[in-house]
Amino acid sequence: MLARLFLVITLAAAMAACATTPSAAPASATALPAAAVALRALVPASPAACPMARTEGTLVRQPQSGAGLRDNAGAVWQVIWPTGYTARDEGGRLVVLDGSGNVIAYEGDRVEIGGQDVGGGTWLGCGGMRAMTP
Repeated sequence: MLARLFLVITLAAAMAACATTPSAAPASATALPAAAVALRALVPASPAACPMARTEGTLVRQPQSGAGLRDNAGAVWQVIWPTGYTARDEGGRLVVLDGSGNVIAYEGDRVEIGGQDVGGGTWLGCGGMRAMTP
Protein backbone atom coordinates (compact mmCIF):
# COMPACT_ATOMS: atom_id res chain seq x y z
CA MET A 1 0.00 0.00 0.00
CA LEU A 2 2.82 2.38 0.91
CA ALA A 3 4.66 1.58 -2.33
CA ARG A 4 1.51 2.31 -4.36
CA LEU A 5 1.05 5.66 -2.56
CA PHE A 6 4.69 6.56 -3.25
CA LEU A 7 4.24 5.67 -6.95
CA VAL A 8 1.11 7.86 -7.22
CA ILE A 9 2.89 10.81 -5.56
CA THR A 10 5.96 10.40 -7.80
CA LEU A 11 3.86 10.24 -10.98
CA ALA A 12 1.82 13.27 -9.89
CA ALA A 13 5.02 15.25 -9.27
CA ALA A 14 6.41 14.27 -12.68
CA MET A 15 3.22 15.28 -14.45
CA ALA A 16 3.01 18.56 -12.54
CA ALA A 17 6.61 19.39 -13.43
CA CYS A 18 5.84 18.98 -17.12
CA ALA A 19 2.31 20.40 -17.06
CA THR A 20 3.35 24.02 -17.26
CA THR A 21 3.85 25.46 -20.68
CA PRO A 22 7.59 25.69 -21.24
CA SER A 23 8.75 29.08 -22.32
CA ALA A 24 10.90 29.70 -25.34
CA ALA A 25 14.58 30.42 -25.04
CA PRO A 26 15.30 33.82 -23.51
CA ALA A 27 15.72 36.79 -25.82
CA SER A 28 19.44 36.80 -25.02
CA ALA A 29 19.76 33.61 -27.07
CA THR A 30 19.60 35.74 -30.22
CA ALA A 31 22.90 37.42 -29.31
CA LEU A 32 24.95 34.22 -29.72
CA PRO A 33 28.10 34.00 -31.86
CA ALA A 34 27.56 33.36 -35.58
CA ALA A 35 28.29 29.60 -35.30
CA ALA A 36 25.87 29.10 -32.38
CA VAL A 37 22.36 27.75 -32.99
CA ALA A 38 19.74 28.83 -30.44
CA LEU A 39 17.84 25.91 -28.91
CA ARG A 40 14.41 26.15 -27.35
CA ALA A 41 14.99 25.06 -23.75
CA LEU A 42 13.15 24.85 -20.48
CA VAL A 43 13.39 28.10 -18.54
CA PRO A 44 14.44 28.38 -15.78
CA ALA A 45 15.37 24.70 -15.46
CA SER A 46 14.50 21.17 -16.53
CA PRO A 47 11.95 19.43 -14.28
CA ALA A 48 13.33 17.42 -11.38
CA ALA A 49 11.15 14.48 -12.36
CA CYS A 50 11.11 13.38 -15.99
CA PRO A 51 8.64 11.01 -17.63
CA MET A 52 10.22 7.70 -18.62
CA ALA A 53 9.00 7.77 -22.23
CA ARG A 54 11.61 7.77 -24.99
CA THR A 55 11.43 8.63 -28.67
CA GLU A 56 13.85 8.32 -31.52
CA GLY A 57 14.40 10.00 -34.84
CA THR A 58 16.91 11.71 -37.06
CA LEU A 59 18.42 14.95 -35.76
CA VAL A 60 17.44 17.83 -38.08
CA ARG A 61 17.27 21.62 -38.05
CA GLN A 62 13.89 22.87 -36.88
CA PRO A 63 12.98 26.58 -37.06
CA GLN A 64 11.04 26.87 -33.78
CA SER A 65 13.37 24.83 -31.58
CA GLY A 66 16.71 25.11 -33.38
CA ALA A 67 17.04 21.34 -33.64
CA GLY A 68 14.33 18.71 -33.85
CA LEU A 69 13.66 15.09 -34.71
CA ARG A 70 12.34 13.61 -37.95
CA ASP A 71 10.36 10.46 -37.10
CA ASN A 72 10.01 7.33 -39.23
CA ALA A 73 6.86 8.75 -40.89
CA GLY A 74 8.79 11.87 -41.97
CA ALA A 75 7.17 14.29 -39.50
CA VAL A 76 9.55 16.79 -37.91
CA TRP A 77 9.06 17.34 -34.17
CA GLN A 78 10.09 20.42 -32.22
CA VAL A 79 12.16 19.55 -29.17
CA ILE A 80 12.20 21.53 -25.95
CA TRP A 81 15.79 20.75 -24.97
CA PRO A 82 16.99 20.05 -21.44
CA THR A 83 18.47 23.04 -19.64
CA GLY A 84 22.13 23.49 -20.55
CA TYR A 85 21.99 21.80 -23.96
CA THR A 86 23.47 23.90 -26.76
CA ALA A 87 23.94 23.60 -30.50
CA ARG A 88 26.28 25.03 -33.07
CA ASP A 89 26.89 24.96 -36.78
CA GLU A 90 30.15 23.26 -37.76
CA GLY A 91 30.80 23.77 -41.45
CA GLY A 92 27.11 23.69 -42.32
CA ARG A 93 26.30 20.72 -40.08
CA LEU A 94 24.29 21.07 -36.86
CA VAL A 95 25.91 19.71 -33.68
CA VAL A 96 24.07 19.25 -30.34
CA LEU A 97 26.02 19.32 -27.07
CA ASP A 98 24.92 18.35 -23.57
CA GLY A 99 25.15 20.62 -20.52
CA SER A 100 28.81 19.66 -20.02
CA GLY A 101 29.75 20.65 -23.57
CA ASN A 102 30.10 17.06 -24.83
CA VAL A 103 29.01 16.44 -28.42
CA ILE A 104 25.93 14.24 -28.31
CA ALA A 105 24.96 14.06 -31.98
CA TYR A 106 25.35 15.58 -35.43
CA GLU A 107 22.67 16.56 -37.91
CA GLY A 108 21.59 13.41 -39.71
CA ASP A 109 22.43 11.09 -36.79
CA ARG A 110 19.76 8.75 -35.46
CA VAL A 111 19.13 9.70 -31.81
CA GLU A 112 17.03 8.69 -28.82
CA ILE A 113 15.77 11.23 -26.28
CA GLY A 114 13.80 10.84 -23.07
CA GLY A 115 10.81 12.93 -22.06
CA GLN A 116 7.25 13.11 -23.30
CA ASP A 117 4.98 14.26 -26.12
CA VAL A 118 3.45 17.56 -24.96
CA GLY A 119 1.22 17.97 -28.02
CA GLY A 120 1.39 20.13 -31.09
CA GLY A 121 4.25 18.14 -32.61
CA THR A 122 6.49 18.98 -29.64
CA TRP A 123 8.64 16.66 -27.53
CA LEU A 124 9.69 17.73 -24.02
CA GLY A 125 13.25 16.43 -23.82
CA CYS A 126 14.22 15.97 -20.22
CA GLY A 127 15.66 12.48 -20.01
CA GLY A 128 18.94 12.88 -21.82
CA MET A 129 19.81 12.15 -25.42
CA ARG A 130 22.10 9.63 -27.07
CA ALA A 131 23.20 8.89 -30.60
CA MET A 132 22.17 5.42 -31.72
CA THR A 133 24.80 3.36 -33.49
CA PRO A 134 23.71 2.02 -36.89
